[in-house]
Amino acid sequence: MLAWIRILAAVFVAGLLATLSACGNSPNEPSGPLDLTGTWSGQLGQPGSTSALRLTWVATHTGTVVSGIATMVKPAVNVQARGVMTGILNGDRLLLTYAVPPDSIQGFATCEIAGLGNATATGNSITGTLPLMFRSCDGTGLEPPGSNNLTFTK
Repeated sequence: MLAWIRILAAVFVAGLLATLSACGNSPNEPSGPLDLTGTWSGQLGQPGSTSALRLTWVATHTGTVVSGIATMVKPAVNVQARGVMTGILNGDRLLLTYAVPPDSIQGFATCEIAGLGNATATGNSITGTLPLMFRSCDGTGLEPPGSNNLTFTK
């Protein structure tokens, strides 16, 4: 478990460095700083598909860091996975991580979920991709969606 967290942290740092070096002065940067504090609702996957996952993120934004509890659920099975979603904001670009540690899903003590993605944010929407990895989650009904597309609205 500790090795898995270290791998996720290394991937996060590498992604952060790549995102920050690529962002520079983007012509898409908003005129003022974004405030992403609030409750975000959305989905991961193709809209209308049976594999799409619903997400709710209660986020707090301080400086360049946006973080909070994110709850993921697959509507067909109604199993909730609660984890921490963290974003690093640079202009309108957001590097996202999502981690559901073991013992977070009732009845499935060894299930872990992690993801690393990129998105573009406005004051009321976040769109991008968030590929997820599932480990020891058999039987939960939670599985990778057919698409890594992420959409949130506030």
